[in-house]
Amino acid sequence: MGSKMAQTNWEMANSMENVESIDEIYKYNRKQQQDILTAKPWEKDPHYFKDIRVSALALLKMVMHARSGGTLEVMGLLLGKVDANTMIAMDSFALPVEGT
Repeated sequence: MGSKMAQTNWEMANSMENVESIDEIYKYNRKQQQDILTAKPWEKDPHYFKDIRVSALALLKMVMHARSGGTLEVMGLLLGKVDANTMIAMDSFALPVEGT
């Protein structure tokens, strides 16, 4: 199986979508974010979030960190925002801790 076919299969299996404008993910509306963080609708509904969008940068950093851990578990943080019922992970950071 060629690499192009493997990539296509992975994209279909993971419901991958291209964003129309990459800048769209980085637009920040302070009032909108403060309103949703104040309301905390996820506390009332544990299934509030239906989707997550992960930037290519965040995904690449997560995979590199996971591979560097070998057989050990790894930990990290996601940085992003909330947009309706979707979490948007724009970046990720590895935590320098040793797992079990």
